[in-house]
Amino acid sequence: MLAPALGALGAGIVTRVGRDFEQKYLDALKESGLDLTGLRTSGLHTTRFVNEYDAHGERTQRIEALAPPLRGEDYLPQHLNAGIVHFCPLTADEIHLSCFQAMRPTGALISLDVQGFLRESKIGPVELREWQDRDAVLRYVDVLKADHEEILVAMGEESEERAVERALSLGPRIVIVTRDRRGSSIFTRHGRVDIPAVLSERLVDETGAGDTYTVGFLLEYVRCGDVHRAGLFAATCASFNLEHVGPYVMPSRQQVEERMRKYL
Repeated sequence: MLAPALGALGAGIVTRVGRDFEQKYLDALKESGLDLTGLRTSGLHTTRFVNEYDAHGERTQRIEALAPPLRGEDYLPQHLNAGIVHFCPLTADEIHLSCFQAMRPTGALISLDVQGFLRESKIGPVELREWQDRDAVLRYVDVLKADHEEILVAMGEESEERAVERALSLGPRIVIVTRDRRGSSIFTRHGRVDIPAVLSERLVDETGAGDTYTVGFLLEYVRCGDVHRAGLFAATCASFNLEHVGPYVMPSRQQVEERMRKYL
């Protein structure tokens, strides 16, 4: 929902939901201005997670339901005209390799949040797993996003530096490592840029902050080509996400620009 709020006309989603997907959520997606031609109802259940946070902000998760996976044939011709494609699987088997293969020839900037590929696709408490088709997927990816622990697990390394080096050697040209309230770092083959956490006016809910960060980064990077500015823009978008429950209140570009000005 962030993309339309920032003026990215034509932004849309490709996903599968079950027949249990509530109308109020569909209405919210329609009202956001997103293109929903890629939203397909298939099977009984929508993938559903329950997130619980303790007093220190540590999260525990449980999978309650799983939707059928996405495949390359789920993309319609209009989806192949996208300038940016961001994959954000919730579980390891949710997005088939054919999805990446379908989008690569389009010339789009392809982004991936690694998180879901490290989670077992089964009902119950979330369990980590080895990323089984890592090398095959990353050859199609331009921008890889992970938090500190995820990049270590995904790359099978004990240090962040070695993990990032490994990731960059497998295909991505940009690797983003987020650290919650400690900011983030953006790595390229030319070096590293550290991005501070941008302060929010209040802290209500952290769910979705990473997704908001990534979408903000991609939109601004394509617009200006500057990794540092795109990182600050992303962190500022994420700060607005923290102020509300759910993705229903998104900032305008003007609001983001005004808040990030003090960090430039």
